[in-house]
Amino acid sequence: MISFKLQIILFLGSLFCFIILLNLLRKYRLELKYSMLWIAVMGSSIVLSIFPNMFDIVSEAMGIELPVNALFLLSLVGVLLIMFSLTLEVSKASVKIKELSQELGLIKNEVKRLKQNSGCGAADNNIIVERENNNV
Repeated sequence: MISFKLQIILFLGSLFCFIILLNLLRKYRLELKYSMLWIAVMGSSIVLSIFPNMFDIVSEAMGIELPVNALFLLSLVGVLLIMFSLTLEVSKASVKIKELSQELGLIKNEVKRLKQNSGCGAADNNIIVERENNNV
């Protein structure tokens, strides 16, 4: 059983983090799809700080002798879920960046080919190539 002072500290800390999370969502600095797991973690930590006896129930249901070990295991699983979620998003972004880079290269090649075939003078082509090189 945790002390009442620690219970108050856990509740206030969880509530503070939850308010910060909601504020980031409200200001559109954090997308909802990325924050759903964080909302679940914050909500469960608020509930567990209000009802600390739930640790005993959870640890008994999981077959774990000490509630602290159940808390440690659940925290570890939560962190792993968040890391897995972020890894999926980074992987999607990496694939999208690669596709966009390849598409940009094809478009640049097509623009260069069209400019060469359009009959621009040699001086115009040099200026265009210099501008393209400076933008890369």
